[in-house]
Amino acid sequence: MFVISYIRQTIIMKYFISLVLLCFSIALFSQELYNPKYISSKATPTDSLKNTDDINLFYLKPIQYIGKFQKEIVLEYTDSNRYSKILENNYRSKNFKDLNKEFMTRKYENIIISVDTSQKTPLEKIDIDTLKISSEEYNAKMDSLYYGKQITHPIPYIKTYYSGFPVTIHNFGNKESIIGFGNNVVLELEALDKENKWQKIYPYRYYSCGTGIQFFVLKPNEIATVFEPRLSGDFHTWFRYRLGNIISNEFEGNINYNYLIHSQAH
Repeated sequence: MFVISYIRQTIIMKYFISLVLLCFSIALFSQELYNPKYISSKATPTDSLKNTDDINLFYLKPIQYIGKFQKEIVLEYTDSNRYSKILENNYRSKNFKDLNKEFMTRKYENIIISVDTSQKTPLEKIDIDTLKISSEEYNAKMDSLYYGKQITHPIPYIKTYYSGFPVTIHNFGNKESIIGFGNNVVLELEALDKENKWQKIYPYRYYSCGTGIQFFVLKPNEIATVFEPRLSGDFHTWFRYRLGNIISNEFEGNINYNYLIHSQAH
């Protein structure tokens, strides 16, 4: 009797171990599937990237990649404003009323949002070098360019690189889904406050003028990627992104708590 009981226990234990190993393998596969490795085509030193505490420094969420899943994706950061060549085959404008109705509802099926903070993906900010040009000189040069005139010396700019991470949206369904307009994915950021309640840090971003802006879709079996800034601040908490009725995995980070206080006030 003891021998039979021992054999049963051994079989159950082996089955349990096999099940655990299977789940672990699936988890590893899923992690790889949801998070392609993003490689910058520019040689940007990741150890000198800046952080920002300004949630509006990178206001829009421009597409960095859209297409079929790849294990490694080499790309160059882009922040084109209202239109992106990357989205050329994903823009939709026919049957605007139906498109607008779908967008306003934003009820998604078979969509997954994956945040991977283990990767460092640089974001680029270009500003006028005010130490080398005055506002009057800048305006004069811009006027010259507007009227098709040549300028003797180019306008001096400063490039600053900020630390970021990829947010990847997957469409595992069999139909297209609207995920943004212009060159802006309509993600919303949420964070846990001190009472452990989720607060919306900001709603989806939009353009002050929508003239000429088109919706864009994520096709079946495609992924779309945006790079989000790694925030700094006085409050450590958990975050997640929302796209309509879909929420991402949660991830740790920092933010200034006054953003949550402002959110609670609204």
